[in-house]
Amino acid sequence: MSVDPQHYATFLERIGHTVRHVGNDWWYDCSSRVYVNFPFHQDVDAANLNVRDVLKSDGLIARMCCLPDQGVDSFRMMCYDKEYDFPSLRSRTRTQVRRGLEACSVERIEFSDLKRDYLPLQRATLERQGRTSEQVDRKYWDSYIDSAAAMPGTETWAAYVDGQMAAYLISFMIEDIANLCIVRSNTELLKSFPNNALVFRYMHEVLRRPEVRGVDYGMESVEGGGENLERFKTGMGFEREQCGQRIAFSHRIAPFMKPPVLKLFRPCVRTFLKNDTGRKLDGALNWYQTQPALPAIRRAA
Repeated sequence: MSVDPQHYATFLERIGHTVRHVGNDWWYDCSSRVYVNFPFHQDVDAANLNVRDVLKSDGLIARMCCLPDQGVDSFRMMCYDKEYDFPSLRSRTRTQVRRGLEACSVERIEFSDLKRDYLPLQRATLERQGRTSEQVDRKYWDSYIDSAAAMPGTETWAAYVDGQMAAYLISFMIEDIANLCIVRSNTELLKSFPNNALVFRYMHEVLRRPEVRGVDYGMESVEGGGENLERFKTGMGFEREQCGQRIAFSHRIAPFMKPPVLKLFRPCVRTFLKNDTGRKLDGALNWYQTQPALPAIRRAA
């Protein structure tokens, strides 16, 4: 069963995001004044995109997965292995998964169970990853879980160590792709390899479903520096699927985004925004400077 992207759009709107349908693509504000496209496994034709329709009056930046020759070289992490099992893993990861399965019990759970136990894992993961600008707002995340529970094609799994939740995930079906959107874990229990056990059990079951073509574990980060997470994903059997990534600015600020301005602006960003927001903005500016030009007659920002 293919799940229409409209359902994911409804979910996003329920938790407070603005969603737009532009041509064949959907967009939502992933952060303040920044829009990204979904379904996440599809590429936007940037040469035929009217960015004004995406950003309208409230957006400043559009970040998109695009056709490979339209953006900076990038990738999304995908797995299409319908026979996913231990041979799909890298050798070192097989040992970690086995140890994780010995130490953890892994199961699909109800969202009501997740809602009871998720918050410490959410806080621990964001702190461990240095994502200081993301608020651990219980009201927001309770709404996230309640809204996910109401959508078709969503599920949540957890790994437990001696009855304590050590890791959990939330996935969304969009069309025929399962999207691993949330994976969180307890820092003190990482020695039991709960993430390895959790992702392995989930993948082993989900990829055998006839309606699932593959699993998407996210795109390359604009911040860079995600080598450890990428190693985890590739160890678990995901592969880089080539795509482009592209940055477009609102027509209100695009005329000022010239090389001399960027040369002065980027050091200011690094100096005064020493957090993950600053790293994301600096990464976006770097992509903007290095991405290929589009035909001028089509390039609307």
